Amino acid sequence: LARGERAGQADAMTAGDERWHYAHSGLAIASAFELPEWAAFAAESDGQADVRIRVGDAALPVARSGEDIAFVVKGAGEWLVRGGREILVRPDPGAAQAQWRLFTLGSAWGALGYQRGLAMWHGSAVAFAGRAVLVCGDSGAGKSTLAAALVARGGTLVADDLSRVDLGAAIWPSAARLKLWGEVVAWLGWKDRALHREWLREDKFHCAVAESAAGGGPVPLAAIVVLKDGEEQRLERLGGAEALSAVLGGTLYRPDALDGLGQWPMQGALVARILATTPAWRLTRPRDLDRLDETARLVESLSI
Repeated sequence: LARGERAGQADAMTAGDERWHYAHSGLAIASAFELPEWAAFAAESDGQADVRIRVGDAALPVARSGEDIAFVVKGAGEWLVRGGREILVRPDPGAAQAQWRLFTLGSAWGALGYQRGLAMWHGSAVAFAGRAVLVCGDSGAGKSTLAAALVARGGTLVADDLSRVDLGAAIWPSAARLKLWGEVVAWLGWKDRALHREWLREDKFHCAVAESAAGGGPVPLAAIVVLKDGEEQRLERLGGAEALSAVLGGTLYRPDALDGLGQWPMQGALVARILATTPAWRLTRPRDLDRLDETARLVESLSI
């Protein structure tokens, strides 16, 4: 990601027909291309939009230094995120639309949230009796796997991957599907839920989750759990600077975007304010599917 770099030479971009509309993260979005990942967030248009997602063949406008985020993904395309209001996409010739969507709903969406001054957290969240537990950690830590086990125990999926968390300790629903490895899909008996394979990862699948909070308002956040691998299962309450460091590190999405916008202090302050009303825990557990339900029971207890 870069700030203030040229994403192209033109001053304008051809607007597509923004005929797909979504209500996501408390925002009204109009998109020039369909977003199947957000199908559960489809909405009627009232002619207004907080965010517009546009696509075209012309070169992107020049990024304004200090305000815009521009990035290029070789073989996929170019993106320009402007003022927390627009995501402009210029796909590479021959790029699959799944590639555009991956980076539009990931890096570009996260950057747009940062531009709006929102806490954009990387993690998975599941609710019991209307109170959510957010699970975070390093990439590949098993967040989605644990979320699936919680759903299998009767929980409601609230979020997966990237979500908006409000200062009132509430998380906005962001997903109605989970991305799971093949062995997890088989272990859960969810083969009938698999929609398609993940782009570039043959053994990872997008799985539909009917038990989701998609389309609803923000869900109160009961606890934040930071995952850690270990031989024995142990749950530790975190506090003070340790909690701030663990949660900031475990939920951080695209630190290069924060660098570009100079927003590290703002995001750190948002995390601190959310932690003032929401307990944080470190969960050490073995990466063993045979003990996954045991781990899920422990996490579920934190929603009470």
